[in-house]
Amino acid sequence: MKFAIGITLLLLVLAVLLAVAAWRFLYVRCSGSAVVIRELPSPSGRHWRHGSMRYHGEGLQYFKLRSLKPGPDLVVDRQQVDYLGARPLEDSEILLLHSDATVHKIKYLAREYEVALDKSASMAFVSWIESAPSRRQERIDYNALYRKVDRNKRK
Repeated sequence: MKFAIGITLLLLVLAVLLAVAAWRFLYVRCSGSAVVIRELPSPSGRHWRHGSMRYHGEGLQYFKLRSLKPGPDLVVDRQQVDYLGARPLEDSEILLLHSDATVHKIKYLAREYEVALDKSASMAFVSWIESAPSRRQERIDYNALYRKVDRNKRK
């Protein structure tokens, strides 16, 4: 009896994990752009992770292809990204990545990443980063400005 309950429980857990994996795989594959990303430093040019990215408001969501996490594996706030440049693929990377991909180097929250994208996704990615408002932009406090003007009217 205990054996049957144990087997049933095990099958139920496996069914739930399989359902989560299928949902995640279909969810990730249906939306966003294909991307290959790695965190630096990466000795010997390894540790590339395939996935999908999509833009969501002021953020970019990255979903690893082989992950069971229900949400994004990395969320990048565009106000916190520094674009460090682009480079063509190295010979050792051509076998792993798409042949016309460009590798972009970014810095996000004191970590550096390389992001490999095809031509159209590269253009969108760079445009998205460059069109972000400056972090140094001074925000206008309209309430303080109104109080200052109102104070000058009373004099």
